[in-house]
Amino acid sequence: MTGVSGDPGATITIDGKQIPPPDPKFGGVIREKATESKPWWAPRVVPPKGAPNVLLIMTDDQGFGAPSTFGGVIPTPSMDRIAKAGLRFTNFHSTSLCSPTRAALITGRNHHSVGFGVVGEIATGFPGYDSIIPIEKGTIGTILKANGYDTSWFGKDHNTPSYQSSQAGPFEQWPNGMGFDYFYGFVGGDASQWQPNLFRNTTAIYPFEGNPKWNLETAMADDAIQHIKQLKEVAPDKPFFVYYVPGATHAPHHPTPEWIKKISEMHLFDDGWNKVRETIFANQKRLGIMPDNAKLTPWPKDLPQWDSLSFDEKKLFIKQADVYGAFLAYADHEIGRVIQAVEDLGELDNTLIIYIGGDNGASSEGMINGTPNEFTTFNGVAVPVKDQFLWYPFWGSERTFPHFAAPWAWAMDTPFKWVKQVPSHFGGTAQGVVMSWPGHINDAGGIRRQFHHVIDIVPTILEATRIPQPETINGIKQSPVEGVSMAYTWDKANGNAATRHATQYFEMLGNRAIYKDGWVAATTPATIPWELSTKTPPDVITGYNWELYNVNEDPTQFNDLASQLPDKLKQLQDAFYAEARKYNVLPLDNSSLSRWNTPRPSLTAGRTVFNYSGELTGVPASAAPSILNKSYTITAEVDVPEGGAEGMIVTEGGRFGGYGLFLSKGDFGVGHGRVVFLYNLLDLKRTMWEGPELESGKHTIVFEFKADGPGLGKGGTGVLSVDGKIVAKNSLEHTTPITFPEDETFDIGRDTRTGVALLEYRYDSPFKFTGKIDKLTVKLEPFTPEQIAEAAAQRQ
Repeated sequence: MTGVSGDPGATITIDGKQIPPPDPKFGGVIREKATESKPWWAPRVVPPKGAPNVLLIMTDDQGFGAPSTFGGVIPTPSMDRIAKAGLRFTNFHSTSLCSPTRAALITGRNHHSVGFGVVGEIATGFPGYDSIIPIEKGTIGTILKANGYDTSWFGKDHNTPSYQSSQAGPFEQWPNGMGFDYFYGFVGGDASQWQPNLFRNTTAIYPFEGNPKWNLETAMADDAIQHIKQLKEVAPDKPFFVYYVPGATHAPHHPTPEWIKKISEMHLFDDGWNKVRETIFANQKRLGIMPDNAKLTPWPKDLPQWDSLSFDEKKLFIKQADVYGAFLAYADHEIGRVIQAVEDLGELDNTLIIYIGGDNGASSEGMINGTPNEFTTFNGVAVPVKDQFLWYPFWGSERTFPHFAAPWAWAMDTPFKWVKQVPSHFGGTAQGVVMSWPGHINDAGGIRRQFHHVIDIVPTILEATRIPQPETINGIKQSPVEGVSMAYTWDKANGNAATRHATQYFEMLGNRAIYKDGWVAATTPATIPWELSTKTPPDVITGYNWELYNVNEDPTQFNDLASQLPDKLKQLQDAFYAEARKYNVLPLDNSSLSRWNTPRPSLTAGRTVFNYSGELTGVPASAAPSILNKSYTITAEVDVPEGGAEGMIVTEGGRFGGYGLFLSKGDFGVGHGRVVFLYNLLDLKRTMWEGPELESGKHTIVFEFKADGPGLGKGGTGVLSVDGKIVAKNSLEHTTPITFPEDETFDIGRDTRTGVALLEYRYDSPFKFTGKIDKLTVKLEPFTPEQIAEAAAQRQ
């Protein structure tokens, strides 16, 4: 305790075993009269003396070999700055996929231990896969907050279950419920940087409306800087924990035009992915990122060599890489602004900075040729190169949701094999990490090769702050943190010390591996991550070959020793299954896209009729009526004022896929108030049903769609009626099979992000409906299990 017990200015450092700590016993005197009594105030809880601020940064889908700090060709001066002031860790690993890594990062436990065996969008009803962080596994935010820290989260939240992400909550699994005082960011796997599904705490905000140059990368840096500045001016002695996790470089690659120009003019990627990979590896050897004995793993036969491409293919792929490179450089620049703000406040010397380059390997989810719209991939649709040139002039702008070609991902993971989604090889899991803390990390510019994992960050922070892991949180006994602190590596004398993280399993989508005492046993991926499909995968146990590597001597997993050392391989396989049983990895499941529509707890489960009135916006897909793969009817009862009306009646999705029922804006008074239903198939094809202009008064608009049959993406026939009269009939050859864009929402009475129309009937969001919606009814007609089974039998 500091100060005098009971005085308003007294503070106390708690033992941290029980959080929140019990209220202290009143230490004053109470008599009948206040004048004869003595007041007493509970001391304010503060961290241990000298506890540092913590700035924990992690980018997204970056790739080990992308940043200049780890040999890449893309300039990352902010990451370089931290590396020069502190340490570079070259043997640090993630889980190979986004939300699992993030759950492990904030809890210090393995991803299956905290319900994130896969990304939340494909959660299933098993303890290791349900996307719920258990209450007995509290987060670093909860721990630091209870010990007197200001805690804040900026950027990507991929750890709120999709089925709990609506206005109805519950909010325990939102950042504010996981120990963070303040949240500014988006919820889900990805988001447009131009029009994101953005929240301040749990309230949706739309700062981009009417502001076409707004970009989330800059906006979140601005918000973080203001938050830190405000804290240090109001409470200068209160340390902060800032969790700063931008959407870069996950698709969509959305840098500003200035950064695209800057990187394009550097011609970093003009020689193609094979030459870039060789350049990165040479840089890694020169910088000491890779030891002299490291070998560059071979280029896979499933990906094309650069010299085999046509002129148009090369032109497109260079543009894709330039925009990706610009996105990374832009994000690193904005991270640098936050770091500079910490220095400008005089706090740099008292701040532990941990900067993790990506939450998994670089992503191949653009498929072989890349895509102008990532949601084509998630719906199993490849976009030919010639068609992509329609988007070439504005690649990276708000008109695209782009991703680069899969070979670029392999190159960005140099020198390793494989990419994001693949936990069995370091191309999916290796992340470059830098750390600095002046006066505590005393080997400026040093390199550390000890094996470590993302679960080691929480114990590192706890050791630095001298705050123990609590025994209970809110009365719930806590399970032990599963990582080990990395702080032993900070002393120069321990630069070559043996790793303290001796064993670590890996598993994702059925691929699996185990690291143990310098050896890795790993399955050969049986499905290709750039060929996402709903095809039946091989048997999850017998359908995989195993490889074996001595990574102490072979750090890139170049030389497979499985055939030479079968006993060693068997020993490690047995160790994997022992870890799997320990950490909720079982049952193994290697399905992927087919899991997207798995039934989950939902506010819409079992409902087929949905009634609304007036305006309602920002409803995520998990809480909205899903029209995918079924018949449905939308009925809108509207009241049109004198002079007519315009605006969105109901929509889900936007520019990159979805539907909308609206009254048209018109041009120069012509076509105003016309009834339109528009179906946007992944920004590849738009189909419209057009009705009459509505006069003032009450009207009933009905759109009825009859699907051709059960199955993913089946076509069907739609009929638009106004006041009981059919006004349009049209057919769809295909519909969206898996998902509308996940950063869009279900909106009634306005369109909160991007519009579904492109040229014809184009409008600007929010396109508020200027009439009155008396009632809106969505009626779903899903196919019965018997109909689905019959259709499956016919296909066979």
